[in-house]
Amino acid sequence: MEKQFEKENEINVKGIILLAGIILGGLTAWIAKGTFLGLIGGTVGGLVFAIVFITALLPNKPHDR
Repeated sequence: MEKQFEKENEINVKGIILLAGIILGGLTAWIAKGTFLGLIGGTVGGLVFAIVFITALLPNKPHDR
């Protein structure tokens, strides 16, 4: 008889949202400003926006199960 193991690969949604916020915020500000300081400011702004999104909007998602 074979042993069957179920792989539980949970996706870290919060980490993906933080990473996307940092990258997209940095790229947007860098393209808009065209400076390295704009890139730094955009990454900080994207991080803040992602944290607000995670803490305020994500937990209120209704579950279907």
